[in-house]
Amino acid sequence: MTAPVAKKPATAWKDDAATPGRRLELTADQNAAVTARWEAARAAHKVLDAVVEGVEAALAASHGARLEGRQHRLMGLKAFRRKAAMELDDRVPLEKVVGKVQDLNRYTLVFDVKSYTEGVRHTYALLHERGYVIVPDSERNTWEDPVHKGFRAVWQQPDGTVKFEIAFHTPDSFRVKTENHLLYDLYRSSRLRPRGEEAENTTESHEDAAKVVQQRRYSEIPAKGNK
Repeated sequence: MTAPVAKKPATAWKDDAATPGRRLELTADQNAAVTARWEAARAAHKVLDAVVEGVEAALAASHGARLEGRQHRLMGLKAFRRKAAMELDDRVPLEKVVGKVQDLNRYTLVFDVKSYTEGVRHTYALLHERGYVIVPDSERNTWEDPVHKGFRAVWQQPDGTVKFEIAFHTPDSFRVKTENHLLYDLYRSSRLRPRGEEAENTTESHEDAAKVVQQRRYSEIPAKGNK
């Protein structure tokens, strides 16, 4: 009889990114907590895939529903480590960093422009039928935002053990979001640079430039269906 293979204890982690900037790292204890939280999200991944794919199938013909960004449904472990390390570096307690994260499992649903609002409403109903509830204060409506249009919300099982985010888009808003992703990466990279007056000025200039380009792109989007 083969003995079970014991899991290796988590070790300290350091970001190996080549870009110079803030040094992101986790102690062994921090890395263990972050990795455990990510493993829990990965364990829930297939079940959540089936749930959201069920919503897509139910609303595809009537509302033009389709899932996008399938490769991003589970945040990468390295990305989560980087995110956690940045928050810890900003003096956020480890328990809060691990406990508050709600988008390790995340999905993007796109609806036809004319069916968008009804598509979102039906998604709420279908998830409610399956026993999922909205996480309080998780709904974010940014359709009036000139640089990031969309709507997102987080659901959980009644016991709160499994959480997942869904971002709702029209075809055009999703296209622009995808085009703007490189601008987001540019802004994020500026946040990783050493702190100081020069770094702050660089961050502000990157953010301002990104906002101008994003606003121009979003200004060409047709209005979504009204409630």
